[in-house]
Amino acid sequence: MSSWDRARFIPWSRIPQDGADLDGQKERLFRELQRETQQTELSLQERNPAIPSTTTTTDDATTNAAKSTKVPYSHMELLRQAAFGACIGSITGCVFGFMDGMRTAGQSDVLQKASNMAKFRYLMQGTTRSGSVFGAFFGGFHVVKYGLRTTLDPGEAGEIVISGAVSMGALMSKPAFRPFMPYGSMLIIMDIAHIVMREMDKE
Repeated sequence: MSSWDRARFIPWSRIPQDGADLDGQKERLFRELQRETQQTELSLQERNPAIPSTTTTTDDATTNAAKSTKVPYSHMELLRQAAFGACIGSITGCVFGFMDGMRTAGQSDVLQKASNMAKFRYLMQGTTRSGSVFGAFFGGFHVVKYGLRTTLDPGEAGEIVISGAVSMGALMSKPAFRPFMPYGSMLIIMDIAHIVMREMDKE
Protein backbone atom coordinates (compact mmCIF):
# COMPACT_ATOMS: atom_id res chain seq x y z
CA MET A 1 0.00 0.00 0.00
CA SER A 2 1.41 3.40 -0.91
CA SER A 3 1.88 6.17 1.64
CA TRP A 4 -0.88 8.19 -0.06
CA ASP A 5 -3.36 5.31 0.34
CA ARG A 6 -2.31 4.75 3.94
CA ALA A 7 -2.85 8.42 4.73
CA ARG A 8 -6.57 8.00 4.00
CA PHE A 9 -6.91 5.83 7.11
CA ILE A 10 -4.87 7.99 9.53
CA PRO A 11 -6.57 10.38 12.01
CA TRP A 12 -4.92 13.65 10.99
CA SER A 13 -5.44 15.14 14.45
CA ARG A 14 -2.60 12.92 15.67
CA ILE A 15 -0.08 14.31 13.17
CA PRO A 16 2.04 17.21 14.52
CA GLN A 17 1.16 20.45 12.78
CA ASP A 18 4.66 21.89 12.73
CA GLY A 19 5.15 20.74 9.11
CA ALA A 20 8.28 18.68 9.81
CA ASP A 21 8.66 15.42 7.83
CA LEU A 22 4.95 14.79 7.26
CA ASP A 23 5.58 11.69 5.15
CA GLY A 24 7.61 10.10 7.92
CA GLN A 25 4.99 11.08 10.51
CA LYS A 26 2.21 9.47 8.45
CA GLU A 27 4.12 6.19 8.11
CA ARG A 28 4.97 6.15 11.82
CA LEU A 29 1.37 6.81 12.87
CA PHE A 30 0.05 4.17 10.51
CA ARG A 31 2.32 1.56 12.09
CA GLU A 32 1.36 2.72 15.59
CA LEU A 33 -2.35 2.43 14.77
CA GLN A 34 -1.84 -1.10 13.49
CA ARG A 35 0.00 -2.08 16.67
CA GLU A 36 -2.68 -0.49 18.87
CA THR A 37 -5.42 -2.35 16.99
CA GLN A 38 -3.65 -5.67 17.35
CA GLN A 39 -2.97 -5.10 21.06
CA THR A 40 -6.61 -4.15 21.67
CA GLU A 41 -7.86 -7.28 19.94
CA LEU A 42 -5.43 -9.49 21.85
CA SER A 43 -6.57 -7.91 25.11
CA LEU A 44 -10.23 -8.51 24.24
CA GLN A 45 -9.54 -12.10 23.27
CA GLU A 46 -7.80 -12.73 26.58
CA ARG A 47 -10.88 -11.45 28.42
CA ASN A 48 -13.35 -13.24 26.17
CA PRO A 49 -11.91 -16.03 23.95
CA ALA A 50 -15.21 -16.24 22.02
CA ILE A 51 -14.46 -12.92 20.26
CA PRO A 52 -12.91 -13.67 16.84
CA SER A 53 -9.87 -11.78 15.64
CA THR A 54 -10.65 -9.11 13.03
CA THR A 55 -7.10 -7.98 12.32
CA THR A 56 -6.78 -10.03 9.16
CA THR A 57 -10.22 -8.98 7.95
CA THR A 58 -9.49 -5.31 8.59
CA ASP A 59 -6.14 -5.50 6.83
CA ASP A 60 -7.70 -7.28 3.84
CA ALA A 61 -10.47 -4.67 3.58
CA THR A 62 -7.95 -1.87 3.77
CA THR A 63 -5.76 -3.48 1.10
CA ASN A 64 -8.72 -4.08 -1.22
CA ALA A 65 -9.89 -0.48 -0.81
CA ALA A 66 -6.40 0.78 -1.62
CA LYS A 67 -6.14 -1.42 -4.70
CA SER A 68 -9.44 -0.16 -6.07
CA THR A 69 -8.65 3.51 -5.43
CA LYS A 70 -7.13 5.59 -8.22
CA VAL A 71 -6.00 9.19 -8.12
CA PRO A 72 -9.15 11.30 -8.65
CA TYR A 73 -9.14 13.39 -11.81
CA SER A 74 -8.97 17.17 -11.46
CA HIS A 75 -8.93 19.82 -14.18
CA MET A 76 -6.74 22.05 -12.02
CA GLU A 77 -4.22 19.26 -11.45
CA LEU A 78 -4.16 18.51 -15.18
CA LEU A 79 -3.44 22.18 -15.92
CA ARG A 80 -0.79 22.26 -13.20
CA GLN A 81 0.96 19.21 -14.67
CA ALA A 82 0.80 20.68 -18.18
CA ALA A 83 2.12 24.06 -16.98
CA PHE A 84 4.93 22.43 -15.01
CA GLY A 85 6.07 20.31 -17.96
CA ALA A 86 5.77 23.18 -20.41
CA CYS A 87 7.74 25.52 -18.14
CA ILE A 88 10.60 23.07 -17.50
CA GLY A 89 10.64 21.98 -21.14
CA SER A 90 10.69 25.55 -22.44
CA ILE A 91 13.54 26.62 -20.19
CA THR A 92 15.58 23.53 -21.06
CA GLY A 93 14.77 23.87 -24.75
CA CYS A 94 15.84 27.51 -24.82
CA VAL A 95 19.19 26.59 -23.26
CA PHE A 96 19.74 23.75 -25.73
CA GLY A 97 18.64 25.93 -28.65
CA PHE A 98 20.95 28.74 -27.67
CA MET A 99 23.91 26.36 -27.29
CA ASP A 100 23.21 24.75 -30.67
CA GLY A 101 22.85 28.17 -32.27
CA MET A 102 26.19 29.33 -30.88
CA ARG A 103 27.88 26.17 -32.09
CA THR A 104 26.36 26.46 -35.56
CA ALA A 105 27.24 30.16 -35.79
CA GLY A 106 30.85 29.37 -34.97
CA GLN A 107 31.07 26.64 -37.62
CA SER A 108 29.19 28.42 -40.44
CA ASP A 109 31.23 30.61 -42.79
CA VAL A 110 28.11 32.50 -43.84
CA LEU A 111 27.12 33.40 -40.26
CA GLN A 112 30.67 34.38 -39.38
CA LYS A 113 30.56 37.01 -42.12
CA ALA A 114 27.06 38.19 -41.18
CA SER A 115 26.34 41.26 -39.07
CA ASN A 116 25.85 41.06 -35.34
CA MET A 117 22.13 41.80 -35.75
CA ALA A 118 21.76 38.88 -38.20
CA LYS A 119 23.58 36.58 -35.79
CA PHE A 120 21.33 37.73 -32.94
CA ARG A 121 18.17 37.11 -34.97
CA TYR A 122 19.44 33.65 -35.91
CA LEU A 123 20.15 32.79 -32.27
CA MET A 124 16.75 34.06 -31.12
CA GLN A 125 14.91 32.12 -33.81
CA GLY A 126 16.70 28.90 -32.88
CA THR A 127 16.20 29.49 -29.17
CA THR A 128 12.49 30.29 -29.53
CA ARG A 129 11.87 27.31 -31.81
CA SER A 130 13.69 24.91 -29.51
CA GLY A 131 11.92 26.26 -26.43
CA SER A 132 8.50 25.89 -28.08
CA VAL A 133 9.18 22.32 -29.21
CA PHE A 134 10.46 21.18 -25.83
CA GLY A 135 7.71 23.02 -23.97
CA ALA A 136 5.09 21.13 -25.99
CA PHE A 137 7.05 17.87 -25.69
CA PHE A 138 7.53 17.89 -21.92
CA GLY A 139 4.11 19.41 -21.23
CA GLY A 140 2.51 16.63 -23.27
CA PHE A 141 4.65 14.07 -21.45
CA HIS A 142 3.29 15.17 -18.07
CA VAL A 143 -0.28 15.37 -19.37
CA VAL A 144 -0.08 11.77 -20.61
CA LYS A 145 1.46 10.71 -17.28
CA TYR A 146 -1.40 12.29 -15.34
CA GLY A 147 -3.99 10.76 -17.65
CA LEU A 148 -2.51 7.31 -17.10
CA ARG A 149 -2.40 7.86 -13.33
CA THR A 150 -6.11 8.70 -13.19
CA THR A 151 -7.27 5.93 -15.54
CA LEU A 152 -5.06 2.84 -15.79
CA ASP A 153 -2.87 3.54 -12.74
CA PRO A 154 0.09 1.45 -14.03
CA GLY A 155 2.50 2.76 -11.37
CA GLU A 156 5.27 5.32 -11.77
CA ALA A 157 7.45 3.04 -13.90
CA GLY A 158 4.56 2.24 -16.26
CA GLU A 159 3.59 5.91 -16.48
CA ILE A 160 7.11 6.93 -17.51
CA VAL A 161 7.52 4.12 -20.05
CA ILE A 162 4.17 4.73 -21.77
CA SER A 163 4.36 8.53 -21.61
CA GLY A 164 7.94 8.49 -22.86
CA ALA A 165 7.03 6.24 -25.78
CA VAL A 166 4.10 8.48 -26.77
CA SER A 167 6.14 11.70 -26.48
CA MET A 168 9.19 10.35 -28.31
CA GLY A 169 6.90 8.95 -30.99
CA ALA A 170 5.50 12.44 -31.52
CA LEU A 171 9.02 13.79 -32.10
CA MET A 172 9.89 10.91 -34.39
CA SER A 173 6.77 11.43 -36.50
CA LYS A 174 8.19 14.63 -38.05
CA PRO A 175 11.67 14.60 -39.61
CA ALA A 176 12.24 18.23 -38.58
CA PHE A 177 11.84 17.28 -34.89
CA ARG A 178 14.02 14.15 -34.93
CA PRO A 179 17.25 16.03 -34.05
CA PHE A 180 15.54 16.98 -30.77
CA MET A 181 15.10 13.35 -29.69
CA PRO A 182 18.38 13.03 -27.72
CA TYR A 183 17.51 16.15 -25.75
CA GLY A 184 13.97 14.85 -25.22
CA SER A 185 15.33 11.62 -23.79
CA MET A 186 17.49 13.69 -21.41
CA LEU A 187 14.37 15.43 -20.08
CA ILE A 188 12.71 12.07 -19.43
CA ILE A 189 15.85 10.81 -17.67
CA MET A 190 15.80 13.96 -15.52
CA ASP A 191 12.20 13.19 -14.55
CA ILE A 192 13.17 9.62 -13.62
CA ALA A 193 16.08 10.91 -11.51
CA HIS A 194 13.73 13.32 -9.73
CA ILE A 195 11.34 10.47 -8.83
CA VAL A 196 14.18 8.22 -7.62
CA MET A 197 15.62 10.98 -5.42
CA ARG A 198 12.17 11.72 -3.99
CA GLU A 199 11.66 8.05 -3.09
CA MET A 200 15.12 7.88 -1.49
CA ASP A 201 14.28 10.90 0.67
CA LYS A 202 11.14 9.13 1.94
CA GLU A 203 13.10 6.10 3.14
